[in-house]
Amino acid sequence: MVRKSLPILTPLFAVILLLAVACSSQEPTAVPSAATSPATEPAAAAQPQEPAAAPQQQQPATTSSQPEPAASSQQPASGGSQPSQVSQPSPQPTAAPVDPGVTPLVVSTSNIMADWVRIVGQDRVEVFALLPPNADPHSYQPGAQDIAQVADADLVLSIGLGLEAGWLAELVENAAQDPHDVIEMAEEVDPIEFVEIFERHDDHGDEHGQEDEHGHEDETPLVGKLLIGDGETGALSIIELDHDHVEENAFDMGSRAGRIYPTRSGRFAIAVASDANQVHIIDGGTYLEPHEGHFDLYNGEAELYGLNLSGDRPVHLAVGDEWAAVYYDGSGEVALINEHELEEEGAAYQPVVFNVGPQHGAAVPMEDDLFAVTPQHPDYASNPEQYRLPTTVDIMNLDGEVLYSAGDCPSLHGDAGNGHMAVFGCEGGVLAVEADHGHFHHDFISAPEGEPEDFRLTTVFGASGADHFLAL
Repeated sequence: MVRKSLPILTPLFAVILLLAVACSSQEPTAVPSAATSPATEPAAAAQPQEPAAAPQQQQPATTSSQPEPAASSQQPASGGSQPSQVSQPSPQPTAAPVDPGVTPLVVSTSNIMADWVRIVGQDRVEVFALLPPNADPHSYQPGAQDIAQVADADLVLSIGLGLEAGWLAELVENAAQDPHDVIEMAEEVDPIEFVEIFERHDDHGDEHGQEDEHGHEDETPLVGKLLIGDGETGALSIIELDHDHVEENAFDMGSRAGRIYPTRSGRFAIAVASDANQVHIIDGGTYLEPHEGHFDLYNGEAELYGLNLSGDRPVHLAVGDEWAAVYYDGSGEVALINEHELEEEGAAYQPVVFNVGPQHGAAVPMEDDLFAVTPQHPDYASNPEQYRLPTTVDIMNLDGEVLYSAGDCPSLHGDAGNGHMAVFGCEGGVLAVEADHGHFHHDFISAPEGEPEDFRLTTVFGASGADHFLAL
């Protein structure tokens, strides 16, 4: 099976359309704000930068296709719903004023980007796509119509990443188009990396993804496993997603399996059985393996590793990009599991362990092999039940050394991370702790106004690379 995918690019047209609505970057422009109202609403003229008494050489341009009212010298009150208009003096006094009736032309190499422009620009722009649907951007040969469209374009959008290499630059040159009016989208975003999977192997040695007798390639179904822990018996069952086979009671977790989390790659699962004082690691057997310039997809039997991860009351589990962290409430131990080392060493792997004192605590993986860990409440020894919840957070390294201590977080419970930041639920708000290339910072975000004095967040959700957290 061969799967080839183009990189997915984020449409940054909230910024790019500021250029698209202008007929030329060398002429006065009318720029819609990010919150654009329908085109049928008249645009209000902005205050010119020259004194009011100074004569105006030309009228400000408009992006609306509807007839415009007479220009007004009054600036409307800012409300966010009206489109604003920016009038820029022309660097070339002899330049002709922009015709309000002319709609800017945006040419894109991809029909997908053309659809984005149509959705965002609506009737304020005219859009032309060079490539027809399903055309190969690598081998496309532009024609005379393409040259004419690029020559007339006010803005040209390309994907970049070498997809239009060999013909776009020549097309722009032949059209005598200003290269500054050509925007490469890949320079503004981080593309998602894709891999090519040529063959699928299962544990019986079969290969899938080959062509059938009619020359058609097989459509390989979804490959993977769904692990389900029984909340009463502790049995863990497995569903094979490619053929819906169910293996009931495949493994015994020892007690009810309340939490089962996949590692970052999805190959491994970590199951916490608190009542059995045990943490289990299951190798799902589905993974990619590099082979002669491509990746082979393997789908073997699931295996329960016999790692000794027993401890006194494991409760909180947090999974990051490379590390997973388990906190044992009864002993105060923190067990750190590295997925890459687990792949190499298998059942012989031994996690990193250090101790910060018993409590109902938590540990959240961060970048650069750092961890946000809750230290024991200073009054825990005097009354373990009353002071079971921590109130502060430390940033620690793999040796258990404290590199930074954050501020107060009363009745701390609930945690999540996105890589460089960890967030903890507190009484009265949330505590955010950040690690950025050796620089550390923290903020306490108070509860919204009007909340009761005993406002408390107890559960926090986050994901690697996400910019927002959710809390209950």
